[in-house]
Amino acid sequence: MDKVLVTGSTGIGGAVAAALGERAVTVGRSRADLSLLSETVRAAAEAPRRLDAIVCCAGVFSLRAETTAEGLERSFVLNYLSRFLLVRLLLPRLAPDGRVVLVAAAGRYPDTLGDARALRGGRGLRISGRTQFANDLFAVELAARYPGLAVSCVYPGLVATRVFRDAHGVPGPLRGILDAAQRRFGADPAVAAEVPVRLATGPRLPSGFYGPGGRPLPIPARVSAARRAELWAASEDLTSVSRCGVSR
Repeated sequence: MDKVLVTGSTGIGGAVAAALGERAVTVGRSRADLSLLSETVRAAAEAPRRLDAIVCCAGVFSLRAETTAEGLERSFVLNYLSRFLLVRLLLPRLAPDGRVVLVAAAGRYPDTLGDARALRGGRGLRISGRTQFANDLFAVELAARYPGLAVSCVYPGLVATRVFRDAHGVPGPLRGILDAAQRRFGADPAVAAEVPVRLATGPRLPSGFYGPGGRPLPIPARVSAARRAELWAASEDLTSVSRCGVSR
């Protein structure tokens, strides 16, 4: 069996890698900073020559816009743009019937993307919200452009990870309340990992959106062809040779 590349070494990503065992190739913080396109390119170059699937779990929750050394908004790159770049770079290494699994919000956010080429993502919840809607658009457009792939966008529900504990721009007291609630009511990461693992390695399921337990979710009408094409073109521009030094 070929390998499965998993981004994120803690939380759901760590649980997915643990469930996959020797098949998993993990790209975590110690291996690459996926908020930087140059590091994403390096991680792709070091990936195995053959992959059965890519499972993207790495992400951050932020209420504060931060600019990376490459001049891009950190949350947008880490939660979405590095996924776009990584998948595009690794497509030639994926099996003909390969799988791509994006752990995101799967249709739960409105269209808060705004101008996808903008280097700033607004403020407050809009910062993370636009990245989640971008994953919705990417999942559907990727499946449309590469019909041989099975592309899934997965909403895992509330999971007991460090996402609120490590949140950026959230006041300390509120961060503590959110983290406590998450740890008390959230599902165990191992349980949340079951659906991404099943979509990546189990019987092939159709491309689409999936919720907790693997329940199929509707794809909202706002995930339109025009909006998808707009984001794809903007993402190609933002991951251009001039920015990350590689031709795709």
